[in-house]
Amino acid sequence: MAEKIIMPKLGLTMEEGVINKWLVKEGDQVEKGDALFEVATDKVNMEVESTANGVVLKIMAAEGETIPITQTVAYVGKPGEVIEEKEESVPAPQKTEEKPVSVQIEEKKATIDLETAGERIKASPLARRLASEYGLDLSKIQGTGPGGRIVKEDIEKAYQQKEIIAPQKEEKPKAEPVVMVKETLIPGEGLPKEVIPLTRMRKIIAERMHSSMQNKPHFYLQMEVLADELVKLRGRMLPLIEKTTGLRISYNDILIKIVAQSLEKFPTINAYFLDNGIQMNPAVNIGVAVALEDGLIVPVVKNANLKGLSQIVVETNDLSKRARESKLLPEEITGGTFTISNLGMYGVDSFNAIINAPESAILACGAIKKRPYFDGENIVVASLMNLTLSGDHQIVDGAVAAQFMQYLKNLIEEPLGLIV
Repeated sequence: MAEKIIMPKLGLTMEEGVINKWLVKEGDQVEKGDALFEVATDKVNMEVESTANGVVLKIMAAEGETIPITQTVAYVGKPGEVIEEKEESVPAPQKTEEKPVSVQIEEKKATIDLETAGERIKASPLARRLASEYGLDLSKIQGTGPGGRIVKEDIEKAYQQKEIIAPQKEEKPKAEPVVMVKETLIPGEGLPKEVIPLTRMRKIIAERMHSSMQNKPHFYLQMEVLADELVKLRGRMLPLIEKTTGLRISYNDILIKIVAQSLEKFPTINAYFLDNGIQMNPAVNIGVAVALEDGLIVPVVKNANLKGLSQIVVETNDLSKRARESKLLPEEITGGTFTISNLGMYGVDSFNAIINAPESAILACGAIKKRPYFDGENIVVASLMNLTLSGDHQIVDGAVAAQFMQYLKNLIEEPLGLIV
């Protein structure tokens, strides 16, 4: 019997995934463990592997289609094996010349007369949402997906033709395709404006940042710290770490260790605020924000308080590299209890970061710069650094946050405290 290949559940919060790209076509010979397709989830892009040996008999979902978890997307089996499914396969992925969507606009009879037959219109969840946003009548659109299913591409082509606007929908679409808008209200402005569609990652970032600001009452504590000893420590550790790992230690690596030790002293800042109470997290898992071309991602160093600097250096380098290659596993970007965001490498002096829910705080680190500094009665030139803590006031009190920042400051100014 042919093996079903389903959309897997790649994380606790995953409900659906988008097929970014098929890596095989119908008729290809595959072995168990071979990559079949690339899927984009709400957190990460991953390759999904075959669970059986055999031939790709049918591909049931098109590239760009949103598929609920556990739904069948392909079949693998013996050559010529019969599949007891009524759905038809999607043509093997290949580059073809786009043709206009066949659209019937007669009121008496649509191209696909599903409603009159008492059947439900076949359309993917994403296609239904886009049709609603664009004001399109699904019954007037001919699907090109499996078994005549309407997919995202059908909606976008139909929208571009502008022939099937549903009468009850008068709202303007939310700019999924690129739209050129001419502004004429402001004198001197007559040039067209380009509206760039949001990527999936950008939509997710926007939703989460908005949710965090709405649901977590942020407060901010800023502190200037002397970083002379931190600079010296990194200078001493550079040749030692490079000799054993082949990698260069960064300020971020040292800050991860310092923050992890500080969180052991202040467990409330390492906790989650939930609807039914406060979850105290025994593990100290530090997330480090990594900038990507189209957004950012936060890989997590698990049990950072129990790891030495060499181990942290190796792990952060590996996580950052695979983050930029979209090769992180779901468990490597979940479970964080505190996040560090460092923009110092861009020359930023200070900034306020948004808490990465469900965490209760995030530390924003600015650049280390030489500046005048009062040392008693004397003015000296010192390496200074600004730290800003964003805290969730539902769980973190101002005094506790201030004590945490003071402890953090002491360790940065005297890193030997890490081994005391």
